[in-house]
Formats: sequence, structure tokens, C-alpha cells
Amino acid sequence: MKVFLIITGLILFNTSISQNHETLSLENCYNEAIKNYPLSKQFELYSSSSDIEYENINKNYLPNFEINGQVSYQSEVTEIPINMSGVNIPSLNKDWYKITMDFKQVIYDANMTKTQKEINRKDLLINKQNIEIELYKLKERINNVFFSIVLLKEKLKLLNVFNNEIQEKLFNVQSGVKNGVLLSSDENVLKAELIKIDQKKTEVETSLSSSVKILSQLTSIDISINTELTLPQIQITPDLLFNNRLEYKLLDLQKNKIISLKKMLNVNILPKIFGFGQFGYGRPGLNLLLNDFDTYYIIGAKLSWRPWDWKKSENQNKILDIQSDIIDTQKETFDKNFRISLETAMAEIGKFKLLIQKDHEIIELRKQISKTASARFDNGVISSTDLVTELNAETQARLNLQTHILQLIQAKINVLAIIGQL
Repeated sequence: MKVFLIITGLILFNTSISQNHETLSLENCYNEAIKNYPLSKQFELYSSSSDIEYENINKNYLPNFEINGQVSYQSEVTEIPINMSGVNIPSLNKDWYKITMDFKQVIYDANMTKTQKEINRKDLLINKQNIEIELYKLKERINNVFFSIVLLKEKLKLLNVFNNEIQEKLFNVQSGVKNGVLLSSDENVLKAELIKIDQKKTEVETSLSSSVKILSQLTSIDISINTELTLPQIQITPDLLFNNRLEYKLLDLQKNKIISLKKMLNVNILPKIFGFGQFGYGRPGLNLLLNDFDTYYIIGAKLSWRPWDWKKSENQNKILDIQSDIIDTQKETFDKNFRISLETAMAEIGKFKLLIQKDHEIIELRKQISKTASARFDNGVISSTDLVTELNAETQARLNLQTHILQLIQAKINVLAIIGQL
């Protein structure tokens, strides 16, 4: 039997997945992993927390009420030194009592509340972007496991084909040994090779089983060794090659927050106007000449302005400027590393394309060599050891081709990961 392996369906462009998961695409793995990953729950948690905080900030516009009580004793009280017949001005008691309900209403806060809400929403975007970055890393983990499974399956296919080849040759050799045409040593060489193949299959099957379990855990999908993994068709075009990384967007969001924080510093030093009121009951009331318990109220408006804060706001602005400069340097560093990584990844794509071309040439030559070796072995010209060597070389050439095909796809996916299009 000739060394024959037709590998079809390695690269299938199906992106759907059946209910029993007989086929599974890389895109399906991404979607299911993100949907079921515990970290994804934080999107909703951060949103809920931000909404509650936003609601609290809005309450800045509502009046604040406060109930206060006070009891005091003082060593002296105000007295009016008038000694006239018929004029009776009672002296005040030294123990005073009062209970009040005070309220304060914002009339003009120089857009402080509006700025607080801006910062709140920008914090939410930053938190969500950090989650997106972590989930992006999850996709990269899935890539490694997914392609490892595909490659292990291809190794297993090739080992089975090689095993069948050796089995057929062993059958012929055993017949020849029985008839006294061939030596038993040829039979033993082939038996030993079958054992080696069985060892390799055990190693591959163990690694395959482990990788399938890992992918199943990452995606929360019931995956078996028999699940067919389909690979995407990827076209890398020049219009895709720009920086769309989530980390880069995070830096922009952080810089936008700094702008809002600087705005808040400016707002803090602006004048603010409040309405206020106090309703009280106590002794004395507002009329200090009345030495009895009485009710009273005060209403009004006040201006609050702190024009001088010993340059604290100015220094804080300088700190925020430094933080902004730090982000700029991070972006520059990120851009530089991005270009280096992209050039390296594109070079990898070119390399694997050339290797695949050479692999096809090598396989054609190895097929001819194996065919000749098989005929020479059948005619008793070469030993079984020589035959196994040539068959091994062809199997390895085919494995190299499949490895390079997968590495090419991985290289393209790596480009998508680098540019943020995964």
C-alpha cells in the first residue's frame, strides 16, 4: 500500500456551531468563552454601581435637611443697664435651649455636579475597557489551545496512516519469513516500528485529551475529541493594518478623565450660591429680650467663594499635567512596540508561505522516494530499516506541511491580535 494521505477539510470556512457541537469554529469559541467567563459579569456590576453613583450625584440639586439640637449654659448673658421706674426688662436665663431644622439648597454650583457626572461616566468606561482587555487575553489563550488541538489531530491522522503502511508491510514480510524468503530480523524491525508508532499515538492522544478538556473549560462548551474544529479564512489587507488595540483606547480614556479632573479643579475655586433656611424652637428665640421659649425661622441666600487655596489647585493641576505627559509617553512606547510587533508578524506570514511552497515540493519528492523504497524492499534490495526510514521521512514531510499551514493561520490571527481586530 502506498503512503497515501488526503487531508481535506482542514481549513473550513463554516462559522456556525450545531447544538450538539459536532463542529466548532474559533469564532464560536470566542463568543462562548466571553459569554460564560466570570469576568464578563463585571460589565453589569460596574454599570449598576455607576448608575447608583450617578443617581447620588444628581441629588446634589435636591435640598439638604438637617435637624440639630443644642443645650448650653453660659457664664454671662446680655443685660441692658436701664433703671427706670415702670420699665421692666427681664434678664435672660443663662441656660439656653434650641432645636432647629436647617436646609440648604444649591442655586448655582458652577457646573460642579455636571463635572462629577462626567468623571463618573469616564470611570465606568475605563473599568469596562479594562475588562475588555482581560477578555482579549482570554481569546489569545483560546487560540493557543485551539490550534494545538488541530495540530494534534493532524499528527494522529498521519500516525494512523503510517501505522497502516507498516502493518501492510509487516503482513507481507511475515508471509515472506514463513516461506523462507525473508529474514525474521525484517519482521522484528517492523514490529518495533509499530510499537514506536503506538507510543507516539499514546502521547498525542493524551495531549489531545488534555487540550480538549482545557478548551471545554475555557468555553463552557461540551467538547469531545471527535468534535471537528473549523478554522477561519483570514485575509490580511493593508487597510486593516492600523492600531486599534484596546490598550490604546484605554490610554485615551485615561487622558480624557484627566481633562475632566482638571475641569473639576477649576470648578472648585469658582463662586457658588446656595439658598438656606432654619426653622427653630428654643429659649431664647430670635428676640433676645423675650426670655421665653419661642419659634422662629430664618431664610436667605449666601455666596461661597474660596479665591485663595495656597496654590493647592495650581499644584494639583501640575500633577495632572505630569500624569497626562506620562500617558503620552506610554502611547509613544505602545506605538513603537506596535510597529515592531506588526512588522515581525507580517514577516512570519511571508516565511510560512514560502515554507508551505517548499513543503509541497518536498512531499512530491518524498512520495517518489517512498514509492521506490517500497518497490526495492519488495524485491529484497533494501532492508526494512531502510524502508521505515524513508516512510518516516515522508510522514514527517507531510506533518511539516500541516504544521506550517496552521502556523500560517496562527500568524494571520496574531496580526489581527496585534492590531486589535481579533
